[in-house]
Formats: sequence, C-alpha cells, structure tokens
Amino acid sequence: MRKIISRMLTGLAAGALATATVAAMSSPAQAALDGYTPNGGPGVTFTGNNVSFTAVQAGQTLTCSQFDLIGTITNPGVNRAFGAEAGVLDQLASSGCWNDTAGDTTVDPTGVWRVRVTGPEAGSVSPAELYDVTAFVEAAGCSFNVGGTVGGTFNDSTGVFTPNASTLTITDTPSGFLCPIIGVDQGQDVTVAGTWTAPGLTITNP
Repeated sequence: MRKIISRMLTGLAAGALATATVAAMSSPAQAALDGYTPNGGPGVTFTGNNVSFTAVQAGQTLTCSQFDLIGTITNPGVNRAFGAEAGVLDQLASSGCWNDTAGDTTVDPTGVWRVRVTGPEAGSVSPAELYDVTAFVEAAGCSFNVGGTVGGTFNDSTGVFTPNASTLTITDTPSGFLCPIIGVDQGQDVTVAGTWTAPGLTITNP
C-alpha cells in the first residue's frame, strides 16, 4: 500500500512539474502571439518610393514622383492587440502625379488614413496594412473617390512597407467628360505598387 501511495505521489509531483515547465516555456511564446508594440516617433513619415495606383478594369495607371504619408505613432512603446491602430497618417505630401491620358492629376485624402500590424512578426517582417484609406482623385476632365485598404508587409530592419494586396475601389460614379474615354467607372478595383519607408519605426512582439 505504501508503495502504491508513493508511486501516486511521485506521479502527481512529476505531472505538476511537467505542467509548470510547459507553462513556463509557453508563456513567452504565447505572449509573442498576444500583440505587438510600435516603437519610435511619435512623429512618423512614410516616404513613398515609385508609388503608383492602377484602375484595373480601365487599365489606367497614376504614378507620383512624391507620395509621402505623414502622421504620428499611436502610444509608442505600448503593447496592443493585432489589428489595433499603430499610427495615424493625417497628412499627405504629393507631387508629380501623372496619368498618360489625363496628364497632371491630384490626390487629396478625404479622411484620416491609419496603419496597423495584423499578425506576428516573422524575423523582422510583420503583416501590416494601411486602412481607412479614402481619397479624391482629380484629373483634367475626370474626378472620382476611392476607398479601401492596402495590405502588405513592414520590415523594421529596413523601415519599408511593401504593399501586396488592395481592396481599394472607385466608390462613386466618376464625373467629367474624360471619364468614359479613359474607361474608369464606379466599383473598379485599384491596385497599389511601390514602397513606403518609415525611418525609426520598429515593431516588437508583444
């Protein structure tokens, strides 16, 4: 009987030790999955490099020699859930925006653009996106609004955000005589190419 009790106690102790060990080992790993922390700023500038927007169905591309997003990091150094806001980009500095058919074009934000990290970092790369993106686009003889999200990755070893997906669409009926000529229409998809560089912005998990 004593041997049985002794074996039970030994087994319970071993089980408790194993549970404690797993908990101790899994806590940091679990914490890494619980959120992220943006560091730097609080002022931040995403400097555009070869930024372009293409209305897919119309086959029309708008390129800008300058397309910089300027704003602030939200509560730098504070952990937050994936998908929560990392920063507010409420200013746009753009110039040299051009379409081969329409010529000079302007892009004006119609709301506050935001940026966030959406998942755990792999090495130095985090999935990230620009969201609440809304803008008014105007060229000679054609104007319209766009809205949606620009998904991509942020590499904090280089400070570069690279878009790789877009839900941007033309959200209203384009206005102006040139719109039917260049073929833009409401509901068309808009893709984004190029990169943005944000020096000093880094991401840690959590």
